Amino acid sequence: MSHSSLTDDLSYLRDMAEAGQNAPLLGGRFLSWWGGLTTLAYLGHFAIAEGMFGLQPIAFAWMWSAYGVLGFGGFKLLQFTFPPSKPGAASTGNRVSSLVWMGAGMTLFAFFAGAILRAFADTSASAGDGFLWSVPVVLAVYGLSQLTSGLISGSRVLTLAGWGAIASVAAAVFLTGTNMVWLLGALVAGLTVFLPGMLLLRGEPSETI
Repeated sequence: MSHSSLTDDLSYLRDMAEAGQNAPLLGGRFLSWWGGLTTLAYLGHFAIAEGMFGLQPIAFAWMWSAYGVLGFGGFKLLQFTFPPSKPGAASTGNRVSSLVWMGAGMTLFAFFAGAILRAFADTSASAGDGFLWSVPVVLAVYGLSQLTSGLISGSRVLTLAGWGAIASVAAAVFLTGTNMVWLLGALVAGLTVFLPGMLLLRGEPSETI
């Protein structure tokens, strides 16, 4: 093998690596799904906490159970619409983002499983107490996941979303114990997860290679 041929091969591999590193993130459909659903769930929690529609405290348990079923069911359906051959699927950014969000999802599942069980076990006015700290926890997990994904992939959208979610944790802690915290959770989930997800979805390559 000639020196020129070896140099060309190394240049080709370097170009491929750089293209993979800068490949667009492909998790937009999942971010928009979970972000939109979480926004609606927090609005629903606010409505129940405010006593709207005459709903009893047990409604917290049923609503968040529905959130889990719909969320997971929709997530699995979206996986079927995601072709593994999409360009950039094996890039470092996409692999790290996938692993980070897998850990985030498992953490939030454990948290809400405990809160839902508490709500079913306690049908009194304190049935929703297990969810009290959910907004700071959720926003912190969202922020860390978005920031990590954004910094690894070089995505300015996700980096800003991550910092925004993290910054909102202070306000969430301050408002915890008031019904306004649920509106804050809905707003931040919409702005830092749903909206960035839609933007990423628009930037996904539509053709396979």
